[in-house]
Amino acid sequence: MKTTVFILLCFLTVSASKAQVNDLIGTWTVFEMTQISGQNSEKMTEDQFKANGAFEDYFFMEEGKFKQMGNLSGEGTVSTQEGTWKIMENKVIMNLQLGEKKMDVDYTYELKENKLFLTRTSPDGNIKIIMVCRKK
Repeated sequence: MKTTVFILLCFLTVSASKAQVNDLIGTWTVFEMTQISGQNSEKMTEDQFKANGAFEDYFFMEEGKFKQMGNLSGEGTVSTQEGTWKIMENKVIMNLQLGEKKMDVDYTYELKENKLFLTRTSPDGNIKIIMVCRKK
């Protein structure tokens, strides 16, 4: 009986992970971004993104491939980084190639009402960024 329960739990865990992966696969565009620093909070809305010519897209591909492309400065220079992605618990971890270096960038994520919420806190804990994305 214990073996059957263990196998069932393993199967349910793998099934849940696969469903999470399938839900993320596709192209997501950031349409709202909030930066919180201490008591200060700055929010960039979809209209502000458009007015500034800024964008940020995330491409979650099958087999763990990943690409991010964007122009958050709105200055016309589009940057692209490629790498891999994976899910671990409530985090999505992107391993990106930045020049000669590889770097892990992790976000706490939540899928809610067809929106992807990505939250990242700076290593020193002083700045928190929350991005809200929709699937293209």
